[in-house]
Amino acid sequence: MGCMVENAGSAARDFCMLERNLLSHLKLALLLSLLSSSVLLRARLVPDDTPTSMTGTTGLVVASLQFAAAIAAIVAGIWEYYYGYNDIRRMHAFLVAVKPHFAIISLVAAVVFLTCIIVLAEH
Repeated sequence: MGCMVENAGSAARDFCMLERNLLSHLKLALLLSLLSSSVLLRARLVPDDTPTSMTGTTGLVVASLQFAAAIAAIVAGIWEYYYGYNDIRRMHAFLVAVKPHFAIISLVAAVVFLTCIIVLAEH
């Protein structure tokens, strides 16, 4: 059952911010899962005759890390949305980010950086 919250101050803008952040997390997860699939399928934008990069277990490990990061991005987005929505309902200020969210997104960023290093090393 929904809870009516008075639109005082910036409540509507804050709620739109929460929705936008959740959608950004979902977009990041979609991009990471697409990248994971392309590594597994060895898809390339420009086909060439040389052997494809990231063959064998390296490609599987990188794809698994990217897919785990995609799931973590979804979890972090839902975490932030849920706690932000509770703060809006209770009329608490929520400008301070939730610490588990920052930790999860830091791990996702580390996976993206590691993937960049591995791709550059393969070429």
